[in-house]
Amino acid sequence: MTLRAKVGRLAVMTRRRGTLRQAFERLGPGPGAKLRCAVETPCADNRLLEETVRERTAALEAANAKLSSSLEQLHATQTQLLFADRLIALGRIAAGVGHEINNPLAFILSNLEYIHQELQQKERLSEQDRQEILEALAETRDGAERIRLIVRDLQTLSRAEDVGSGPAELAAVVRTAAKMAMHELRHRARLVVECEGVPPVQGNGSRLGQVFLNLLLNAAQSISPGNAEGNEVRVVARPGEPGHVLVEVRDTGCGIAPEHRERIFDPFFTTKPLGVGTGLGLAVCHGIVTSLGGTLTMESTPGRGSVFRVILPVAGAFVQAQRSQADWT
Repeated sequence: MTLRAKVGRLAVMTRRRGTLRQAFERLGPGPGAKLRCAVETPCADNRLLEETVRERTAALEAANAKLSSSLEQLHATQTQLLFADRLIALGRIAAGVGHEINNPLAFILSNLEYIHQELQQKERLSEQDRQEILEALAETRDGAERIRLIVRDLQTLSRAEDVGSGPAELAAVVRTAAKMAMHELRHRARLVVECEGVPPVQGNGSRLGQVFLNLLLNAAQSISPGNAEGNEVRVVARPGEPGHVLVEVRDTGCGIAPEHRERIFDPFFTTKPLGVGTGLGLAVCHGIVTSLGGTLTMESTPGRGSVFRVILPVAGAFVQAQRSQADWT
């Protein structure tokens, strides 16, 4: 075959190859291209998914940090409100406590003066003089003990930090709160306390004392002074639903208007005149009782008085004892 014939043959074959390539391109991607797409597409989807997960994780971490900061601020605010209410309560009873301390101080000083004079004037004491001096010393000791108890009650109420939660003797807590509120009660109503015979409740004596002091002071201030024999504030504790103790604080005061009942536990809401009430007392009481696993509710009839009901859980060990006793019976 001549050289010219060979060149012509190669040209024909080149044209055929170009035509076949164009035909395949018109038919679409071949099997190799499809395989490459099948491999590359999941990789791109995985990268997109990983990026989305990283973005969502970062957003959740930021939201969690913001929530933790908000919870810390709420806890700090709650602690400040609790202490502020204690200070307010102490301010409300300061005049009465001063009166309570002045009474025993007066006869302590009087008795000490009497004893001093007797010992100076008489070299030898008769049996009668000796007995009188011993009685004066006993009264002086009782007066000093009374002052010590008042100061202890003030220290218990004014603690800024809680000392833990455990079994609390309800009767002792109510008696302490009643002594602190007596300066408000004595000229307004008779106080009746029936809290004996109930099991210890789960809580903190200081915080529960703050609750009952507020309830007693509110009950007293709902009654106008001057008719103590005609009015009554009654505190009664009895077993409630299983594992709980119910405490009722009833008064014969002016009651609460219907339009105010839904807001009675709202912070800073008060029906008292400016400078008399801050609106913190009942809100703090509600928060304390709720934090201890209990409930605080209220019923009131205008002109006939109010009743506040506190339900508290019985201390854990005593719940088990009650259940065991029930099983045996």
